Order: sequence, then C-alpha cells, then structure tokens
Amino acid sequence: MFLFDVWIDVAHLRSEGYCESSRIPTMVEIGTPEVDADRRDLTINSLFYNIHDDSVEDFTGRGIEVLFSGIIATPLPPKKTFLDDPLRVLRAIRFGARLGFKLTKELKIAASDHEVRISMEEKISRERIAREVDLIVSGNEPVMAMTLISELKLFGTVFTLPVSFEPGISDGYEKMC
Repeated sequence: MFLFDVWIDVAHLRSEGYCESSRIPTMVEIGTPEVDADRRDLTINSLFYNIHDDSVEDFTGRGIEVLFSGIIATPLPPKKTFLDDPLRVLRAIRFGARLGFKLTKELKIAASDHEVRISMEEKISRERIAREVDLIVSGNEPVMAMTLISELKLFGTVFTLPVSFEPGISDGYEKMC
C-alpha cells in the first residue's frame, strides 16, 4: 500500500516449500519470524519493522550489517535461494543497481551458475522475466544492471532470441547490445 508517500508491503509470516520444476511455492504455512526472514530473497528484504516498539528486527543476524555496508546478500546460501526461485537473481541485480549496492562474491558465483541459469530458463515465463527487465531498465541505474546481467553470463538467458531467428543473425548480439 502507499502510505504517507511511502510504499509499504504487508504480509503474514510464512514458511514455503518448493518443488523442483516450479518457482511457485507448493506449500505455504504460517511461519515464525526467523523462518520467514530466511525464506526472503535478499537480506535487505528480510528486515521487519516492529510497530509496537518502533524498532527494526533482524532475524537473519546480517540484514542490518549488509544494508549499512551497501551489500546485496541472501539470507540462505545464494544457490539454494536462486534454485528455489531463480527470479531472485534478477531481483538481486535490480536492487543492487537501484541502491548502488555491491553483490557478494558468493551471490555472483551462484547467479552465474549453470544450474541456476537452466532453472531460470525452465521455471520463469518470458513474460515474468520481461516484467523484471522492465523494472530494471526503468530504474535509476539501468546500465549498471545490464552490465551485471552481462558479467554474470545471464544475457543469453534473460534476452533469449526467438527460435525463428535466422542462424547467424544472433552471432555477437550480446556484445552489440
């Protein structure tokens, strides 16, 4: 919701389970703050605001530290986080570019992992990727984000050309873009 010129997301605490072939949770249950924080895509999105005592709660134990350090990290190991929902790779890039934050080395390694790229191709619709790319290019640092996409060897996965493209026409398109 939009409240006093600020976007606020409200969600109940939950626990999720995923199957191997989909990024959509197959199991959603009420969870604890700790479980909910760990299931988040990024540590900066795992911080909770306690309206009772006007405080920020950091159940991952690293969210506040990485926020003030200008780092994009995941609450759980990045590869597990990305295999559960590979769209989180693009979200990490988008938030990193938008905030001017650096992605951790561990996150970069996981994001460019072959298994994660395959998961991205198989689990995420082209429309959903396009929506995330639209948010990336309409952000304040689209060049930084596109540079990250290229550096992480995700360009071909994110910008897959149609099968009907003539052979040879796409040679070097990543470099030209």
